[in-house]
Order: sequence, then C-alpha cells, then structure tokens
Amino acid sequence: MILLLAAAIYVLVKVVPPRVNAYEFKDYIETYARTESWTRTPEEIQKDLLAKAVELNLPVEKKQIVVQKEGAYVTIQATFDVPVDLKVHKMVLHYDFKQSAEHY
Repeated sequence: MILLLAAAIYVLVKVVPPRVNAYEFKDYIETYARTESWTRTPEEIQKDLLAKAVELNLPVEKKQIVVQKEGAYVTIQATFDVPVDLKVHKMVLHYDFKQSAEHY
C-alpha cells in the first residue's frame, strides 16, 4: 500500500508541474492576444511568447509559435509536446493552444 502511494506521489510530482506551466502559458497567450499584441509585429509577439515559454521551462521552439495578424485580428497558436520520464514509462503531454482576438 505504501509503495502504491509513493508511486502515485512520484507520478504527480513529475506530471503536475509541466501541466501547470503549460496552462499558465495558455493564460499568458490569451491575455497577450487581448492586450499587447495590437502594438507588436508577429515577430515581436513570437519572440515575447518564446521568452515566456523559456521562463516556464517549456520545450517550445520558435517554429511552434505561429502568429497571424490581419487588420484588427490577431491569431496566436502554440503547439508543443512536453516529455515526461517516469523511469518505467515515458509519456508525452501534448498541447495545442490557439487564441484569437480583435482590436477595435
């Protein structure tokens, strides 16, 4: 019983932090799209989001962040995988975040 509990705690310690960081990144993308993206070029947006991903220790590459600006609309998409090594099993957490915003 104690061994099962220890295994569950180990899995949680390995899986929860990257999930929390990924969803914090998602929240950042949503806020950024609504508030700051209208004054930035797509390249600047991509650079800012990449810096945030690095800060959150997420394995995101520049090519995985796609920014499109058309008139008053901006769409940001970030697709990436986070590998998690559980020693006896390797799992991959896949994320595909997309946020659109319109600036008036």
